[in-house]
Amino acid sequence: MLNLSQHRNLTIVTQWAVIIGFCALTILPLSYAIFRLTSVTGMSTFSALSEFFSDDDTVRALEFTILEATISTLFTLVIGLPVAWYLGRYKWRNIRFFRAILSVPFVTPSIVVAMGFLMLIDPDGLLDSMGVDLRLETGIIGDIANVTGWSNPGHFIALIAAHVWFNLSLVMRFIEPTLATLDRTWEEQIRFLPAGKGPIRRFRNLWFPLLAPAALCAACLCFIFSFSSFALVKWLTPNQDNLETLMAKSGGSAGIYNYRIDTSEIVLSTSVVQLLILSVAIILTARIQKKHSTIHSIVTENSHKVTNRAPTKLAQFTIYSAISYAILPLILVLISSVRIRDSRSNEHYYSAKAWIEAWNGNYSATAIPEAVYNSLTYCLITLVIALPTGYVIASAIARLEAEKKPNTARVVEFISMIPLALSAVMIGLGILIGVLKWAPDLFSWAVLPAVPHIIITTPFVVRIMLPAIRSQEPEYHEQALLLGLSPISAWWHGRVALLRAPIVVSAALTMAFSLGEFGASWILIRSGSWNSLSVLVDQLMGRPKFDPLIQPMAMAAAATLMILTFILFMIAERFRHNQEGSGF
Repeated sequence: MLNLSQHRNLTIVTQWAVIIGFCALTILPLSYAIFRLTSVTGMSTFSALSEFFSDDDTVRALEFTILEATISTLFTLVIGLPVAWYLGRYKWRNIRFFRAILSVPFVTPSIVVAMGFLMLIDPDGLLDSMGVDLRLETGIIGDIANVTGWSNPGHFIALIAAHVWFNLSLVMRFIEPTLATLDRTWEEQIRFLPAGKGPIRRFRNLWFPLLAPAALCAACLCFIFSFSSFALVKWLTPNQDNLETLMAKSGGSAGIYNYRIDTSEIVLSTSVVQLLILSVAIILTARIQKKHSTIHSIVTENSHKVTNRAPTKLAQFTIYSAISYAILPLILVLISSVRIRDSRSNEHYYSAKAWIEAWNGNYSATAIPEAVYNSLTYCLITLVIALPTGYVIASAIARLEAEKKPNTARVVEFISMIPLALSAVMIGLGILIGVLKWAPDLFSWAVLPAVPHIIITTPFVVRIMLPAIRSQEPEYHEQALLLGLSPISAWWHGRVALLRAPIVVSAALTMAFSLGEFGASWILIRSGSWNSLSVLVDQLMGRPKFDPLIQPMAMAAAATLMILTFILFMIAERFRHNQEGSGF
């Protein structure tokens, strides 16, 4: 039997082996892809930067990416802060239900979000019936375009609205738990101090120090997810490219010698620029989130039984409006799956015919049951690998911090966040170009599409597990070992048993994110026979709409994906503690 010292050494070796393995899985395909692109183009990564800023298309894509990500972040904060404030400051009868509904957007697959907002701005949709035409940009939206010279303002407004919808739960999940557990005596006491005289001073000396790290962390993540948005930009602003869609359009012919060198140059230069920008954002996010975790822990440890007041009418209006906004696109997807246009009368009727056709696969290479099977296969493979990998990496970070090695811990934490800096499209392109050279036979390997899912979901496992592991007392595990339990039994009873809720949340969200992953899947399997549900939705929606069943069939596939994701999310919410932070 291993003694305590030997067990500790074995744990350290295992942790570093997992960290190195994940780093290799993430970086090697990308590194080879960049090497291949530099070989094809004859450019270095430094000259690629110069080439990027000399190309009008790439510069326009960068300007649009920064613009939409910045505006999306600002509007998400403007809308999300009041929602989080009212949800945390007042007593709500169905608080867990409200939290769950307002968190649904973040785990909803991006392709489903795109379909929901497409139905919202459809020429026969809800907004059009109210005189707001964001799709064809007639009426007042067209007048705005003519007066300002703004190209496609309706598409841009729809994109920002979708990003705000998608990221709203981030603001709520970071800020609301701190407000909900805050000891109300703090606010009462500061009112008697000179620093608390008046709302401005209370904001500066109480609310800003408590909530600023949470708001900044949410803002950084909103910027990252909006910056790397693919499905929403692809479908809602088809006339404008961000860096993701530009790479995706050029990626099909990139990396081939003596063929379309221009596309290889675009992919190389764009990937380098995006990597640099998102790396800075990830480092900033990690530092801010650690400060936020510290403040939230202090607030939670010093909190008492909180007695909140009944919500005011303004609070009720804000929360109910946010809930309506959160469920509206999802309801539209469900309605659109059974709403069919009559090609002769141009009227609409309701029928399950589109569901039947999509289920049988009569209009596509893949039927819904086959796509469901493929998606579930990928997400189960992802779960088996990503969950233990994320747990081990989070444990290593917590151990390094406990050993007073903050710099090493930050390096490991950054390594675990690299996939967020790469984005799904970059990961897909890296695997595509890398495998194409080293092992083209792997393209017939049915497990290949799960590889990017593992890379993409592992950072979320780390982010969910890390705060819980940081708050664990190491004495429990040490005492279990001293009592003579085997290393596995001691680990199970001294660590895992205390992390049941974060593990279940991590597992459910890992599967949900894998089910909805679109960017890398679109790159790898869009022309294969292993289509996932997200790729099937895109393929159906991309077909000509002469047949009135095409769009409802796409909505049926999107609704199936949405329902599967929602089930997994509700499992996660069932095990999430009432005072637990977001873990995102």
